[in-house]
Amino acid sequence: MNILKILAICTIGFLSCESEDAVNGELLSVSFKPTQCSELWDKEPYTSLADNSRENRIKTFLKDKGITNLIDFKKTSDSNIYCQACECPSNDNFSFKVSQSDYEKLKAIEPFKTILK
Repeated sequence: MNILKILAICTIGFLSCESEDAVNGELLSVSFKPTQCSELWDKEPYTSLADNSRENRIKTFLKDKGITNLIDFKKTSDSNIYCQACECPSNDNFSFKVSQSDYEKLKAIEPFKTILK
């Protein structure tokens, strides 16, 4: 009887790990360096949000475009010096993971359609 319990626990544990790996395998990584201030989320209505952080503006912009499940959304910064114009790169780097279907949606949205060819 104890052997059956042990086998059942091992089987459940194995299946749950396998299931988790399958879900993780479906996620695709996206990373990008936006411009300093000429992206779509740097304009109205995103600049008037209560939480006006760039991270929140990007997340809200993507949600409005149908990308609702961003996994491991991160912002890092580099120490490079860039020009001061809006079209110049910022020192922010953003990365996140999305499902295959959201990745396909991203490929049709600026600036991602340029980045994710």
